Amino acid sequence: MSETVEQKYMEVIMKEENALVFARFSKLVNNLFSEKSEAQEEILALKSQVNTLQKSISEYKKEIVILNERLKKQEFLEKSKEIQKESVKIVANKAKKSADSVEIKKTITELIQEIDACIALLNEE
Repeated sequence: MSETVEQKYMEVIMKEENALVFARFSKLVNNLFSEKSEAQEEILALKSQVNTLQKSISEYKKEIVILNERLKKQEFLEKSKEIQKESVKIVANKAKKSADSVEIKKTITELIQEIDACIALLNEE
């Protein structure tokens, strides 16, 4: 089987074209691998950022819990002060209405004990 000049020419052209196609394909594959590597690096960076943000969120949640506890204590203190004011008013009214100093002393002692109990509760924290 003898090949004609045209067949040989076609073979050479096909080989060159195949080489060009292979080179383009190889370049595309290399680009894809490069993009994949870059994407993996970006994913790692994003994961690191997510972890950092999760830690920050956790710390903020802890701060919120602490602040809520402080707020509750402050509200308790304010209510305690209101109770103390009302207690003083009640004692004053009873003192005016009653001439019996023993009863007044007993009431004052009871109120002082209640106030001491409130202060003890506050000191436990």
